[in-house]
Amino acid sequence: MWSWIADPYRSEFMRNALTVAIVVGVLSPVVGVWVVLRRLAYLGDAMSHATLSGVAVAYLVGVSIVAGALAAGLVMGGLIGVVGARRRLADDTVIGVVETILFATGIVIISRSDGVGVDLSHFLFGQIATVNRADLVLNGVLAASALVTVAVLHRDLLATTFDPVHARQVGVRVGALRFVVLALVSISVVVSLQTVGLLMSVAMLVTPAATARLVTQRLSTMTAVAVAVGLTAAVGGLTLSYHLASPPGATIALTAAAVFLVVFAATVPTRVRHRRIPAPTEPAPLATEPLDRSLASDVLPAATQGAFHDH
Repeated sequence: MWSWIADPYRSEFMRNALTVAIVVGVLSPVVGVWVVLRRLAYLGDAMSHATLSGVAVAYLVGVSIVAGALAAGLVMGGLIGVVGARRRLADDTVIGVVETILFATGIVIISRSDGVGVDLSHFLFGQIATVNRADLVLNGVLAASALVTVAVLHRDLLATTFDPVHARQVGVRVGALRFVVLALVSISVVVSLQTVGLLMSVAMLVTPAATARLVTQRLSTMTAVAVAVGLTAAVGGLTLSYHLASPPGATIALTAAAVFLVVFAATVPTRVRHRRIPAPTEPAPLATEPLDRSLASDVLPAATQGAFHDH
């Protein structure tokens, strides 16, 4: 059994792939917890599509693909902030419009450039076996910056997620935290670029956190469970892809989905016994109250002392 697990990682390129898979398996679920609580799964999917324009431009001008994707993600965040400032439009509407603009731009660029579509295919679907040391360093820096941001702004993220009205009243910069969440999602998508690819990055962003949400009502436990599921999917999926000769990105995504389905089935009796009032059908805004405030019941009162405050 151990040899079955260890054999794929005797070569350096597979050890590099394992390292970046672990990075994604930690970062994406940590960010994904906030995405799920804020009901922003569509944002992750939209961000993965929108970054195609940055990838295409970076490829054509000969600069880092990761830098291009990150730039496109940040541009999308800025556009969502600007367009979404007019509260007459719901956030999902704004996200859909901005995604369309950037995704269509990427398609036009690719269609006008011979050969680019073929060369970019592995960024769309993932090519983890091509990861080198430079990629490891870059992804490590991006992931570390995102994780540190989540840790530093944890209390303010709590306040703006569970009670944005109160947070604004006590001086938390709700608008600034809005951009932070968008930037974190962008970084998570970019770091997933070479593992599961742009089109399936939402699988690692949302599925582990959604799985954790089924089994716990505590935020700290939800984060820990989400990371455990993310690491299981990343490492298990990569190992399976080696033995099955299947695409690593798709296998990792399917492994995460399989864990979700198992947990969903296992928790059906518990959820039936403790059925609560159904969630509202209206989509929630970017910073809003989640389905269950008990996730933050033990820490929310202290969430008014974070870093993003007006003094």
